[in-house]
Amino acid sequence: MTAFEEFGIIPELSEAISSLNWTLPTAVQSEAIPAILGGADALIAAETGSGKTGAFCLPIAQIVWERRRGTSEAPPTKPVQSTVIQLNSEDRDRSLQIDKTGLNCECRLGKEWHGARANVGLYGGGKYYYEVTITRDGLCRIGWATLAGSLKIGTDFESFGYGGTGKKSFGKKFDDYGTSFTTNDVLGCFLDLDNLKIWWSKNGQHFPTAYHIDKKFQSPATCLFPAVLCQNSGLAVNFGGGSAPFQYPPGPDTVGVAAAPVGNLKFWSREEKQSVDSTTPLCVILEPTRELVQQTFQNIQTFASVLQEPKIRCVTLAAGENMNQILRILESGCDIIVGTPSRIVDLIQTGKLATVSLQFVVIDEIDQFLADKNGAARQIDTIFRALPLVTRDGTRRQVIACSATLHNFEVSRFADRHMSFPQWIDLKGQDCVSADVHHVVCHVDSIEDKQWIREKYQSIGLEDDHVHDQDQIRPGTTDKDTVSLGTKVLKGIYVIKAIRALNMDKAIIFCRTKQQCDQMEHYLRRNNFTAACLHGDRSAEERQNSLDGFKNGQMRFLVCTDVVARGLDVQGVPFVINVTLPDDKTQYVHRIGRVGRAERMGLSISLVSAHEEKIWFHKCRSRGVGCTNAKDISNGGCTIWFDEKKMLGEIEEHLGATISTVDSDFSVPIDEFDGKVIYGEKRSGGANFATHVLSLATSAAQLADLETRMQLEYLKNNQHIFAVPAL
Repeated sequence: MTAFEEFGIIPELSEAISSLNWTLPTAVQSEAIPAILGGADALIAAETGSGKTGAFCLPIAQIVWERRRGTSEAPPTKPVQSTVIQLNSEDRDRSLQIDKTGLNCECRLGKEWHGARANVGLYGGGKYYYEVTITRDGLCRIGWATLAGSLKIGTDFESFGYGGTGKKSFGKKFDDYGTSFTTNDVLGCFLDLDNLKIWWSKNGQHFPTAYHIDKKFQSPATCLFPAVLCQNSGLAVNFGGGSAPFQYPPGPDTVGVAAAPVGNLKFWSREEKQSVDSTTPLCVILEPTRELVQQTFQNIQTFASVLQEPKIRCVTLAAGENMNQILRILESGCDIIVGTPSRIVDLIQTGKLATVSLQFVVIDEIDQFLADKNGAARQIDTIFRALPLVTRDGTRRQVIACSATLHNFEVSRFADRHMSFPQWIDLKGQDCVSADVHHVVCHVDSIEDKQWIREKYQSIGLEDDHVHDQDQIRPGTTDKDTVSLGTKVLKGIYVIKAIRALNMDKAIIFCRTKQQCDQMEHYLRRNNFTAACLHGDRSAEERQNSLDGFKNGQMRFLVCTDVVARGLDVQGVPFVINVTLPDDKTQYVHRIGRVGRAERMGLSISLVSAHEEKIWFHKCRSRGVGCTNAKDISNGGCTIWFDEKKMLGEIEEHLGATISTVDSDFSVPIDEFDGKVIYGEKRSGGANFATHVLSLATSAAQLADLETRMQLEYLKNNQHIFAVPAL
């Protein structure tokens, strides 16, 4: 038995765990795996590199496989090929009562919706109609739904409804339509598969077309079934073809559902319903960037690849993917989707992604999503509005939210709105730096170090960001603009010095803007270093090639913005260089967390300007594209003066520690107990247990002496209680 099996992981996953060289669960895995397997919602906070991704990928792969296997092993049933068209007692919510004729239904619960589909669907072509008479006043909705659609018709993108309050509904969007109806009103439901339209009528009065539907509803696999929904109400349904004629005949070109040609009818069967359920995804994992999508996909694919009969089908949804191929995969069926919110929202809203069976929603780096109030945060809300609280088979939706930082108001607010009594797995607390990361600061002073003046005009020098193109530069003076420009050039010199002083063969270099990333990449290449660039303006193919080249060692340096500061896992990165500090103090920990992963030592060097630096801060409509307005933002321009020393103070206050400083020779001091450190390798050497005990012997003796003195003082002050002789 492996250590993971003690937490409930099945033996079938042992091979995948061994391939990752996991011997013991990390702290976060020990807490998260049992919680997720037990069905709890979970908020997970842990340091970067702590195995957080595996903590949710491993149990999800197991649960999805067990659920699919249970479905595939269900005994086969024969399709119901009844010639009587009626409401289906086997395809209904538990509290909707259907009489023996299958044409009358009622629900007497006042605060719950319960629905049912008919036992036959319509596909191909033709125009069809059925009638519904309100027999008990209350709330009700009538319409059409696919087998993959929710019985709460109109709340997803696989069903269409018209309700008693005079609202039509599709995809949880309720719009005014027709008029309200009540007891004894007769509603007509129309489906035109020739012209792909749906509309309704009331007491013979036809309302306008309500929906133009997708041509996919002409297919037998996604055909529409008559469907009804009740809340403390009752209905009588007439599909035509029986003893009772329609009260309001639909017209010469339209036939009742029961009179439809056999070639256009699809009869319901339990086996067919299970087949449909097996094609809709059970889990959606949301990641903020394409790189994290690929990383998480590879992680979960590692576990899914060892599970057979049935196989777990995974797909990625991110920029640069072939959408036609993805749509074909979704139509044939998938189990786990890993993607960015924008792509997933698009597929849900267009009805290409069914959500009725979703059991898991995992949101990685949730604080980053919620911070983007006008973008990702709205997309997250859109996704949750489209998700059922309970899957069609009655399984409760399980939400897992992960991040290296959970301590903010927005995360707590999200948990209150969308999670059910979540278990907080907080192994981090406030931001802190891993013990496997050394981080230091090198101050850059262009007044004291004037070598930038010579470098500025050499062909191999670092191109600045052109924020000073309209300023008068006077080298050798303490003019503010001159010092700012000198700082930018001098930082490039220090990057090269750090690389050579520490013999860096692999490092991630962070710059503030995309423009600075491009310039740093070219600067490194001009100095005969292989480098690749990774930021949002590069195409998906370029970004993937850059990341692959860095991972396989073709590129020694990866220059990037904060787009990869969250969660990206590149094994064996020994160094990080922050050319500029991040604008947000909390982002510092995520940047330096790219090293010190998997117990391997890492070093982060931050270049901090000793003086204020003029930087771009675009508020213009173009967001910097073609902008040359270098005036201060207070004067209608797009620049500000950035005080890195002040930001460094905020970072140190946030961490509750002072960051060590090194000179421009980059001689990094090593703590005595660390012993010899090789960055990128696991900690080795230094003091062992025996020598560590000796080094603490003096302190232990002092503590023992203090304890003795305290005990004697206590006895002295309480002689009258213990009746001891005077001390």
